[in-house]
Amino acid sequence: MRGVVAAGNPNTAAAAARILSEGGNAVDAAIAAAIACFSAEPLLTSAGGAGIMLVLRPGEAPVAIDFFSSFPGADGRPERVDFHAIEVDFGSARQVFHIGRGAAAVPLVLDGLAIAAQRFGTLALAQLAAPGIELARDGVILDAITARTFELLWPILRHDQACWDELAEGLTRDRPPRIGERLRNRKLAATLAEFAQLGRTPPRLREGLLAEFGPARGGLIGAADLDAARISVGAPHGFAIGDWQVATSPRLGGRLVAMIMEELALGSIADDEAEEVLRRARASRSGHRARTGLPAARGSTTHISVVDQAGGAASVTLTSGEGCGHVVSGTGVHINNFLGEEDLNPTGFHLHRPGDALPTMIAPTIAVHRDGRVIALGSGGANRIRSAVSQVLHAIVRCQLPIEQAVAAPRVHGEDQGVWVELGDRSDPQAITAALAGEFPAVHGFASCDFFFGGVHVAARGRDGELSGIGDARRAGAVARG
Repeated sequence: MRGVVAAGNPNTAAAAARILSEGGNAVDAAIAAAIACFSAEPLLTSAGGAGIMLVLRPGEAPVAIDFFSSFPGADGRPERVDFHAIEVDFGSARQVFHIGRGAAAVPLVLDGLAIAAQRFGTLALAQLAAPGIELARDGVILDAITARTFELLWPILRHDQACWDELAEGLTRDRPPRIGERLRNRKLAATLAEFAQLGRTPPRLREGLLAEFGPARGGLIGAADLDAARISVGAPHGFAIGDWQVATSPRLGGRLVAMIMEELALGSIADDEAEEVLRRARASRSGHRARTGLPAARGSTTHISVVDQAGGAASVTLTSGEGCGHVVSGTGVHINNFLGEEDLNPTGFHLHRPGDALPTMIAPTIAVHRDGRVIALGSGGANRIRSAVSQVLHAIVRCQLPIEQAVAAPRVHGEDQGVWVELGDRSDPQAITAALAGEFPAVHGFASCDFFFGGVHVAARGRDGELSGIGDARRAGAVARG
């Protein structure tokens, strides 16, 4: 076995495993998985989105490849911005999202993956893209979670009929796709093939962004924004916990994970279950307060972790928000709605200056022990990412739990206005609820592990070189080996 991958979908994981079996390293496998998830997890990310990848090569310092978007508008703003509120019914709650061409920022994911391949991969980009191109061309059979996500986001997807026609070729226009139906996007397959050949964002995708998402159509993306867009390759945010050196996102999400981890490390692990849950809730709330009051959000996000036999690792988190409801015509690429996401625009919409970095909670992370152990992890889950990643990492490096137990362990997420806690598999849920209620204004209990608390996918290499992985069942995680 050359390596192991943990991801949010079996097709995503299989793409990475295929590349590992073909001789690729961890970065090659992560790139292949990222391209594959545009089809395998089409509403959690897209070729019209962004992300951050952490890379560890054996014997070298970790590197962060930051391909998250900045605020556009350098060419001026339209008199009337194409920007709409869409209400989504989650059953227990309703939430408003903002979509439209004026919700889109410059997508950087393709250029980011190309740079990762050029700088840190070993195989040709065409080989890495092949599994994802096949999935887009031949189609993916929808599982329960993907079908449910389509149902939830149906108000966005049906906003523009042209968008739906490209994203779900041949499927009915009257309802969301159902479990067992095949989702095919041959225009995306052609776009990805062009990307693989050129090693950069295809010109027709760039030209389409200018024509369809610029001021003339109510968007903010102009030529100056595309010219100014840059991929950053540099040092991650780093910190130490005992004998572990941890590297994470250099943006806000990574710094919050570090802060929570360091706070948890200060105190002793409580023997009393309720007291320990309260301690973790307080640490999570500290992360919330450090966000300067950013509101909660339900951004669509996915994560991929890969570790190879040599001790190399890649951890990449990808997102496109919920999508803005429009594709670049003829490309099959659904564009992000980052300018319509509340947690990326904390003081209000369209108030950033052109070129401002958008804050993001994503926090791909790699931890290395002095004895040679390597852990790659990260999570989807919007503002719960900091809690999910820090609590799983804490369970591994401080509590010394096996990765399977660390991921499965019930979680807690604290904010000033309340606390959310998984109560299943607890010895005394009532005592936990009472302890939390004494300090938080509202306690939201979940009877079992839930999608709400993110999906932490972990790949690891042990001190003797053994490889293992775990995909979070909360988000239908999958593991594959190559």
